Amino acid sequence: MDLQTGDIILTSKKSIIVRFMDWFQKDPCVWGHVLVAKNNKTAWEAHWTIREVELAEVFKKKKHWKIIRKKDLTEKQKELMCKIAPQLLGRFYSLGRIILQMLDHIFHTNKFSGFDNNQYAQVCSSFGAWIYKMSCGYEFNGVPWQSCDPDDIEDDQLAYPERWEVLIDRGIRRK
Repeated sequence: MDLQTGDIILTSKKSIIVRFMDWFQKDPCVWGHVLVAKNNKTAWEAHWTIREVELAEVFKKKKHWKIIRKKDLTEKQKELMCKIAPQLLGRFYSLGRIILQMLDHIFHTNKFSGFDNNQYAQVCSSFGAWIYKMSCGYEFNGVPWQSCDPDDIEDDQLAYPERWEVLIDRGIRRK
């Protein structure tokens, strides 16, 4: 697999968070985790902390994943990603942001998570969205980075196939 800086890796496990999001959304929620490729061997993610991980380990542990590439990413934007993302390495995962995102899902808004503009308070999907917002001004599905969840990223890819290339889709088959 030839991954490039900025490729987005959506992974799935039917966690309680994914089930919760699925209850409060109109469309099915499949993906529960987001990573952004740094290069062909490593990616950035928010787990317990914001960290770099070996992709071989990610793919060994996950049964389902989808990898997408934004077709018009420039080399300059990829270089910016490589400068921006490491600024948050070592920061702790934000349980506060996940609670705000849950409230967003319950009330069908992005208002609650939008109150928290702290770039150091990240969950996996907001971290990926923040990287894209800071490096190329892109918002997934029209959702601010603070509110972005994995489903917003896939919804953007599905809504704009001219912008995205699907490299691999080993996803759970939808109902």
